[in-house]
Amino acid sequence: MKKYFCFNCQKEVEPRRFWRWRFCPVCRRLMKDNGEGFYRICDYCGANMPVDAVHCVKCGRRVDGLPETLSDTLERSFNTKSLADIVLSLFMFVLAFLLLLGILYASFYVLLAALVIGFVWVGFTFVRSRF
Repeated sequence: MKKYFCFNCQKEVEPRRFWRWRFCPVCRRLMKDNGEGFYRICDYCGANMPVDAVHCVKCGRRVDGLPETLSDTLERSFNTKSLADIVLSLFMFVLAFLLLLGILYASFYVLLAALVIGFVWVGFTFVRSRF
């Protein structure tokens, strides 16, 4: 059995599978380890990283020896969400939108019923006062 290593939470885990992707059961992030057991160690913080990593997954510094640029810093800040977080956020947005539509749909018919009852009441009192 292959051993998998999560580079985000720094633990050896047995990943959960969803279609072709593997997710860490501890931190719920997409795993980039293919089970070979090879990894790099960051020179700054000592964290384990994938072999093809350009940035450390723990401290975010470049590991190829080149100086950091502003675009690298911005790219690192935008790539912090995992695929599971994005899918969950999208699901929650759709659920909230459907809930809002349901509330608007129900409130429209409640308002319509209140208007009909009001007009019937006004009509009834008008007819009653005339006779």
